[in-house]
Amino acid sequence: MLAWRLLWRNWRSGEIKLLSVALALAVTVVSAIALFTDRLEGTLLEQSNSLLGADRLVTSNQPHRREWADEARRRDLAQTRVVHFASMVFAGDEMHLASVKAVAEGYPLRGYIDTSQTPFALEPELIERAQGIPAAGEVWVDSRLLPLLHIELGDTLQVGEGRLRATRVITSEPDGSGPFSVMGARILMNWADLERTRVIQPGSRVEYQWLLAGEEAQVSEFMQWLEPKLSEHEEVMDIENAQRRLQGTLLSGRRFLVLAAVMGVLLAGVAIALAARQFADRHINQVALLKSLGTSAGRIRGLYLAQLLILAALASLLGLALGALLQEVIARVVLKLYQIEMAPSGLIPIALSLLSGPLALVGFALPSLWFLPGVPPIKVLRQEMVIPRGAFVWQVILACAVLILLVGVFGRDLVLGLTVLAALAVVGSLASALALGLLATSRRAGAQAGSRWRLALASIQRRRGASVLQVVVFATAIMLLLSLTIVRTSLIEEWQVKVPDNAPNHFLLNIAPSQVEDFRALLTADSLKVEQLYPMVRGRLTHINDEPKPEDTLNREASLTWTAELAEDNQVVAGKWWGEWQRGEADLPGVSVEQEVAERLGIALGDRLSFSIGGLAAEAEVASFRTLEWESLQPNFYFIFEPGALDDYAPMYMTSVYLPAEKKRFINTLLTRYPTVVVIELDRIINQIRTIISQVSDGVGLVLAMVLLGGCLVLIAAVTGSIDARKQEAGLLRALGAPRRLMVGGIWIEFALLGGCAGVIAVMASEALLLGLQVFVFEVPVQPHYLYWLLTPAVSAVFVGVLGAISCRHAVTTPPAIVLREAQ
Repeated sequence: MLAWRLLWRNWRSGEIKLLSVALALAVTVVSAIALFTDRLEGTLLEQSNSLLGADRLVTSNQPHRREWADEARRRDLAQTRVVHFASMVFAGDEMHLASVKAVAEGYPLRGYIDTSQTPFALEPELIERAQGIPAAGEVWVDSRLLPLLHIELGDTLQVGEGRLRATRVITSEPDGSGPFSVMGARILMNWADLERTRVIQPGSRVEYQWLLAGEEAQVSEFMQWLEPKLSEHEEVMDIENAQRRLQGTLLSGRRFLVLAAVMGVLLAGVAIALAARQFADRHINQVALLKSLGTSAGRIRGLYLAQLLILAALASLLGLALGALLQEVIARVVLKLYQIEMAPSGLIPIALSLLSGPLALVGFALPSLWFLPGVPPIKVLRQEMVIPRGAFVWQVILACAVLILLVGVFGRDLVLGLTVLAALAVVGSLASALALGLLATSRRAGAQAGSRWRLALASIQRRRGASVLQVVVFATAIMLLLSLTIVRTSLIEEWQVKVPDNAPNHFLLNIAPSQVEDFRALLTADSLKVEQLYPMVRGRLTHINDEPKPEDTLNREASLTWTAELAEDNQVVAGKWWGEWQRGEADLPGVSVEQEVAERLGIALGDRLSFSIGGLAAEAEVASFRTLEWESLQPNFYFIFEPGALDDYAPMYMTSVYLPAEKKRFINTLLTRYPTVVVIELDRIINQIRTIISQVSDGVGLVLAMVLLGGCLVLIAAVTGSIDARKQEAGLLRALGAPRRLMVGGIWIEFALLGGCAGVIAVMASEALLLGLQVFVFEVPVQPHYLYWLLTPAVSAVFVGVLGAISCRHAVTTPPAIVLREAQ
């Protein structure tokens, strides 16, 4: 009860309000980040899984077993089934080899099917979200199928022995790039119609998919039960192994959110430590009085610990409520912008947020009070308190222990946490050395400076320790915010580069050699950019130096091509390209191999590779290794032969083209003139990826705004630490006749100097932090940020100077009589 009464007394006197506000705002920032991050990760997982139509799917050439479905049903998992196959479809005298997908009730488990009554519809008002699957006897078709078969919606087409009516046009669907999409236009039919079509017969090439969805923990637990029972012909697919490009984007976004949480925790800890230090300074007399009355040191520590725990509980509950409200506002903004309802948060972020308050307060506030009872009362009463050096060391150790614990809890990434902590050590060392140098320089410069500068430099000299501490705090906050801003900017730029606006969004295959020139002329006449047309044959690598290739790599046919010019997104990293390469003694044609495939297969320069092309044998010597940029969406090949190497084989040509949305109906003209050409529409996949990337980008931007709140809190707490002393100085100066503008100018210059010094330290430390993040966390190329070297010191000088002037305005405007009376 005594601790509660003391806490209430301290609150009424205003001494604990700064600490409570710092703690409440700190927990608000931390809880908002934790809750929002958890919800955003869940939402991104759901949105990314919409590319699959499920959380997991099991692919096989046979239907899944009944006992597996029974077990999934027992575990309350949603499930449905899909089968992909290629089939000729007929309408009158017209026919087309189409990619058919038969789906059962419940499809899709994740995502939606959008349809239209207008072919090639792009306008939102013409697109309707389907509330199920095609009814029995109906099919939904790709827009391309209508001109290919010369039919309209409502007409009947024949799939195998079944006659089905085309009722809608598909504009988008999950897994729109299925395994048979290269075969032609897509058709979506009801599983109930599959038997009467009699398309699937023994030996047919089909792919069965078993789709599963549910709570992530339940799905993961079921996968652990299922995977030991799978054969070599069955494979589990999730978003990470289905979309490698999207996986990298989501992983980077997830790491950024973790980084933001770590930095939010660090900023919160610094703010609490500064507020606690001020609270301890104001309780020196109270501790001395308690000791004079015979209270033991243990009793005093117990009283302050109890006060801190009560304060932590109240402030943490308030901060959690404010954080939950803040992230709910953000969630509503996301719903308004994207019409996406964010996933609910789990209990773990709530528990961690509540735990962060007591941990941070005990770790950062208790050390400032813990050693006060060990000082003799006479020294405290005479204002001569000096904490022993060993006490300071233990303060640092305890604070670092709690800091590491919080980073580990919120960061969940040891490498990332250690990188940030190492950067903090760099900040501390640089800030101390540079601040001490500034103090030494200011003493000599102060004698020759003007009145405002002399007043500012004298203030820095009088508060050496406080000035060094403020520079360290300012540099830490600016370093964290600067690093977070640069990381966010670089990630968004990287994502935009991966899917540029003018990236080729259609693949055109199966172009006959006799059609190449007319085909190129057709594209040019429509003002479309024509990429390189590659001749292509299908072949399988069989032997390496007369030894069978490893069975676990490249167990399928690959596209083989030949060209004299190296594509822009290809780079030779070993060996030589055709202009410099010379044939060996065996006089075999050369082949260039993609580097990753060469490493997996154990291929070396000069090795002899054997291929089977349409049942015919072909050999080549490895001339070079290449790196590719799969994200460029240009045609890329594992094997590129030298010109003339495959002249004896009948090639078909392929290329990629960027087709703007307003020219989408050009596909109708193209397929009418060249009905055998296969068009793969990548724009559907690109739009899905861009939507998810936009959500990640906006999400990390909102998280950055939350961390900015923590940074401003740190700066305000650092500035307000010297308010009382400044009031006394201002009162004396004004009593001696100093004008107010002189003191305001001196304060502005003082904090501008400290801010500029902190900016220089921050930009140096942020480069060290970014170096570690680029190399060990995000795995992106290392690059300096010269613009920030110029802007950061100037911006931080202005910002901290203005902030200091505003925060200290009350000290200057308070009447001198009141200030001197309070001091006495």
